[in-house]
Amino acid sequence: MQIKKVYEMTAVLPLIILSTVVAPISVDKANHSVSISAVSTDPGIDMQLEFLLVGPNSDRDYEAMFVTEASIAEIAAAFEQAGFGIGSNFDPARCVFWPTGAQITMEPAFSNLVRQVRDVSDLPILFTGGQRASENQHLPLADTNMPAAVFALYNCGQSLIQLNDSLDQSTTYGRFQPAVKIPKGQKRLITFRRGENPPARRVAIEFLPGTAAQKLIELKELAATGEIEVKCVFSPELTIREARSIAGALATIDSVRVKINGHAEGQLFYRAFLPLEKWRDRQERLTQPPEVRFANEKNFKITKIIEDWGKNDKIEPDLSEKEYNFDSIAEAAALVSQLAAKPMTIMVFASPETKLGRIYEFRRAVKGNIPNWYVFEE
Repeated sequence: MQIKKVYEMTAVLPLIILSTVVAPISVDKANHSVSISAVSTDPGIDMQLEFLLVGPNSDRDYEAMFVTEASIAEIAAAFEQAGFGIGSNFDPARCVFWPTGAQITMEPAFSNLVRQVRDVSDLPILFTGGQRASENQHLPLADTNMPAAVFALYNCGQSLIQLNDSLDQSTTYGRFQPAVKIPKGQKRLITFRRGENPPARRVAIEFLPGTAAQKLIELKELAATGEIEVKCVFSPELTIREARSIAGALATIDSVRVKINGHAEGQLFYRAFLPLEKWRDRQERLTQPPEVRFANEKNFKITKIIEDWGKNDKIEPDLSEKEYNFDSIAEAAALVSQLAAKPMTIMVFASPETKLGRIYEFRRAVKGNIPNWYVFEE
């Protein structure tokens, strides 16, 4: 019995030392590493994890494996001190759907803490730095905004650390579970080191009439030398038909290797030219955004779709429409700004030969940030 007591004391002693002497966060500038002390939440082996690490003020600790002792602002500052540059993170408002940043390694390894339920390959890990306050690029929004994510397992724009993929929250849910049970309250030291692979290089490709084939070849050649983040510029001289053809080609190469993020100021994201054909049928849409038709060089026809749910509990509403005609781009854009404010979406219908410059002019006249534009040939 005496021997057993001695064994028990020596078994727990390292944990006591760890919990009392290890700093909440430490930086090794020479080795480009950051060590974080994190407290186990013990969510249970079968828990569907959405976060590996959340900050101490998070309201999502029940979906996380660990809570950090240091604040998110302190963690972000530590990574910057250790030489991890800030990348870019998931931000649908800017049409950024791929995270970019310095590749990093973990100790203990990610797979020692988290197991993937589905049969998928392991993903590299990136330090993106998360979204920052516009007035202070050193202030991470996650420090004050929920879910206060340090390391999210899906594309969470504010999370400092991301898996290197485009991972929608709904489709990712159920993919990750704890690989090991760590009693609640126990601390673990997790060390992140900057990897050898450089972050994605940022490039801009401008598509002019007649240049699509050559530009796509250039993109593939660039991708052969390393991961790239691409901003595509579509010339206002392109027609809708030409833009649609280019967008179709881009969709085949948009990937972790060639990350097509964002768009030029006042233009459209390339997927705007690849709407689902079934959306022509209003019954197939989840929301009813305004429809804009470019009838001729001056005329704009705006269609407002009205949903009537009636007094009974209908599964689908009855749809009707109200049309408005304008010769003034300002008046047409003002109405569309109002109608699109809630669905955050605008549907454009125009001749395949319509120049993008006309659509850009209308886009610039629309007030507010409407990220979702879909352009249909008519």
